[in-house]
Amino acid sequence: MHGAAVPLRWAQGQAESANGSPPSYTAAQVCGSDTATYLAELANGGNPLQAKVVREWGDIVSGGKQVLVSGSVAKTHLGPQDNPITHPYGDDLSMDVALEPQFTPFSRQLGPAEEANGQMHVEIASGLIPHERRASQASASQTWRQLSDFNLTGFQPGFSKPALGDRVLVMGRWIIDCGHPNYGTELHPMAFVAWTHRQGAATVARAYFNPYHDTELYNGDASVLGKVGDTSRIAGSRFFTQYFAAQVLRAIAGTVDHLSAQELVDATHTSPAQWEVCAPAGTSGGHLQVDYDLVVRSGVDVTVTPEPSAPCARVTTSLGSAYTPMDARLRQCVLPWAFLTQIAGQAYGASVDVRAVIDRFVTAPAARAIVDRDPGTTCADALAGPHVDPAPSGQHRRVDDTQPFPFYGVVTVRLD
Repeated sequence: MHGAAVPLRWAQGQAESANGSPPSYTAAQVCGSDTATYLAELANGGNPLQAKVVREWGDIVSGGKQVLVSGSVAKTHLGPQDNPITHPYGDDLSMDVALEPQFTPFSRQLGPAEEANGQMHVEIASGLIPHERRASQASASQTWRQLSDFNLTGFQPGFSKPALGDRVLVMGRWIIDCGHPNYGTELHPMAFVAWTHRQGAATVARAYFNPYHDTELYNGDASVLGKVGDTSRIAGSRFFTQYFAAQVLRAIAGTVDHLSAQELVDATHTSPAQWEVCAPAGTSGGHLQVDYDLVVRSGVDVTVTPEPSAPCARVTTSLGSAYTPMDARLRQCVLPWAFLTQIAGQAYGASVDVRAVIDRFVTAPAARAIVDRDPGTTCADALAGPHVDPAPSGQHRRVDDTQPFPFYGVVTVRLD
């Protein structure tokens, strides 16, 4: 037997079948405008209740479609810095993936191009990547920036980000980034990601399934934000522009002591297609050796099946009806006005005094005092679980319901 030409791939035809054909769409249809970007209408003095762009990430298919792609990593970086009110788990891992030709129809830029042709931008918050277990730094005075910096460290070995050139598989929510004038399609957030590199005579694959996604809906009741199985909480939630207006009215009425952004987090249930990890090209041997160390939640079936003729191991992942997502553990962090103004300036390329924008609506001294206090925003420690071996020997699969990931782990394949 000889190694395969491609070390990591979707099972033949399965990703294409799951994706189907991309529908027609425009930036105006998805985002609400093809000239305004997310929150720019507020920064420019518009009425928040009349904003056309109410989502930072607009679903191209109503309800959110998971799209699967494969290719190689062309660009990658970890933060900073992202919009805190839509990033409770901190700054993103961002990648540009050079796509295989069958997936390029899902990548479009409807404004000035920012990515190269044939590439797609994919993102996930750093706190949604598997981390080692460690003590929290949570406190009443912790800022979102401090939380994000904490979440940008402490990853499981080798899980922080793929390297340039690594072969990668991604499944993620197919959206237009309405916060950038290129109105580019993205997979945001990634729900499933796997990538490989060669280590000696073996292909090493790391993979995980992210349990959560941001809803971009906000609720005044902090107790419901992370209850991912509670569908009733959606009815009382609003997009940020509407929620923002209500928060200002509460400040004027004196029913809150500071402004806050309280975003709901929801769970993702779509199972990825089968995928294959293969022995490196240029290697040979009479025996296919497959080793792995995997952590799963109850109700999630992950099987690794050797296919000596390939020579690969096929991984089948199913989030079955018995799978119950863990509620997200959310809290509030401080969002200093000075930091918000800095973030806004970077987003819009000009100085934007966020507090001054709000002050236009608030004149009473008591209400102004409430607005002047540093606001809060939803935040959460990085998701963590038991250590997985970066170089597993043998085949280990552990069920652990004290951790939130449907699954994560390492698979190695080689020929002996």
